Amino acid sequence: MIMKIKLFVQWFAEWFVFITTGILIICTVNYTFFSKTEMIPKATLSYILFSAFLTALITTIFSLTEPVKKSSRIICLILHIACLEATMTGCGIWFGWIDFVLLDMIQMCVSVACVYLFVFVIYYIQDKHHAERMNRCLERRYQQTQSLTDQLDN
Repeated sequence: MIMKIKLFVQWFAEWFVFITTGILIICTVNYTFFSKTEMIPKATLSYILFSAFLTALITTIFSLTEPVKKSSRIICLILHIACLEATMTGCGIWFGWIDFVLLDMIQMCVSVACVYLFVFVIYYIQDKHHAERMNRCLERRYQQTQSLTDQLDN
């Protein structure tokens, strides 16, 4: 149980940092190109952290579920995306980032998709680097074991 809690906290922290960075990038792009105001309101920073907290929590929970069947994975992915989109659209309306208008909600969904594309690319690169490092360590360990076995055989 303690290992699951530790894993949850570790994954949550990683997702929170990645998602917050992605949201900041999207907010910067949106305020730079689509906003009529010169500055981001101070409250927006708190809203970004709160929405990142919620979506990191959702993502961590879905990341810890391990569906057995391929069809279950697809259903989990669809549910994950739907939860993220609903959460961020709700936050967007609540925080005043968007109006309860179809076009604004579609723009929010596209923004969420861009954030998660960014997040998953970064996560993939990090995971790939970690796997390569583990493989190098395992290869060295295997070579050392093989060398000892060869010495004992002689």
